Amino acid sequence: MNYHMNEEEKIIKKLRKSALSYLARYEVSVHQFENTMKRKLSNLKTYSNDLDNIKIINILKDEMILAKFIDDKRFAETKTRSIRRQGGSERFIYAKLNEKGISNDIIKCAINAVDEGHENAEMIAAINFIKRRSIGIYYKKSLENKIDEFELKNKWFGALSRRGFSLDVVKKVFEIKDIEKADLILEDNL
Repeated sequence: MNYHMNEEEKIIKKLRKSALSYLARYEVSVHQFENTMKRKLSNLKTYSNDLDNIKIINILKDEMILAKFIDDKRFAETKTRSIRRQGGSERFIYAKLNEKGISNDIIKCAINAVDEGHENAEMIAAINFIKRRSIGIYYKKSLENKIDEFELKNKWFGALSRRGFSLDVVKKVFEIKDIEKADLILEDNL
């Protein structure tokens, strides 16, 4: 029995070192951490059963949460801020963070924290997106005929829709006719 405990301690020590190295490089959710540790534990080729593996992962997870190396709320806010800056809608944020195992309550709090003071955060995100992609008013080439313009606008509508923006926001974005007004919205002065 003592040999088994000793072996388990070696595994925990090895995994802890791996976990700290992983967490030093990446900000992750609890769900991502669990999946990574399961993969790393399976790569160790241990002869322990699934219950022992779950116990080891839970021990490490609790240690990392207690040490504040893993924090779903912090992860959600960081990811939300990043997605908003890149031009992601609220729907897009929910989808991305749900993939990472974050609960809807935490996502809602993160969105509220990031969008605090910005009543038109969706518009700002949409304008950021069209600016990054050089579409809409930021399109560089001149449009020769109406057919090309119609096809391009359809593509642009699709791009914004796939990014999770509502039709209402998409229409408002394409109603903006000058870059100065868009920049004012980006500065949140309108």
